[in-house]
Amino acid sequence: MIRVEFAPRLMDRALAAYYVCNGSLRDLDRLREQKIITPRGHGRNVMYDKADLDAYADTLIERPATRGTAA
Repeated sequence: MIRVEFAPRLMDRALAAYYVCNGSLRDLDRLREQKIITPRGHGRNVMYDKADLDAYADTLIERPATRGTAA
């Protein structure tokens, strides 16, 4: 795997899954099927736009930390 120091503007399926779905290709495919994230490109050259992935991540709710906190 190529080491990436910054997220490129367009990502292939594997890198997009790593970027927004903790590496789960299945989760990325579900987001695509639900039309939450729309890939770009044509034919077999399918790419995901970082701005679209960031917009999806912005819709996720914040969860408070629960581990290691004093009760």
